[in-house]
Amino acid sequence: MSRYSLKPLPHRADLFEVAVGWDAGLSTYFVIVFGVPEIACDPEVLLWRGRTFGEIYAVAELLDIAREFAEVDPGLPYRLNMDGSAGPAG
Repeated sequence: MSRYSLKPLPHRADLFEVAVGWDAGLSTYFVIVFGVPEIACDPEVLLWRGRTFGEIYAVAELLDIAREFAEVDPGLPYRLNMDGSAGPAG
C-alpha cells in the first residue's frame, strides 16, 4: 500500500488532509478526504473512494477527484503509476 498526504486547497479551510494512494490488496487507488477535527477527536472522513475491489483503476480518475480538494504535485501521477504497476503484492 502506498499513501500520500496532499495539502488541501487554500479555500478549503474545512479540510484537514486529503490522502491518496494505491491499495494492492483491493487492487484500487483510493482518495480519502478528512475534515478538520474537533478538539480531542479524530478527523471526520468526508469522502472515501477506492474502498472496494478495483473501484478506481486509473490514476487520472483518482486525480480528478483529488484535485477538487487538494493541490497535486506534478510528480505524483508518476509515483502512483509506479505503485499500481507493482501489482497486487504491492
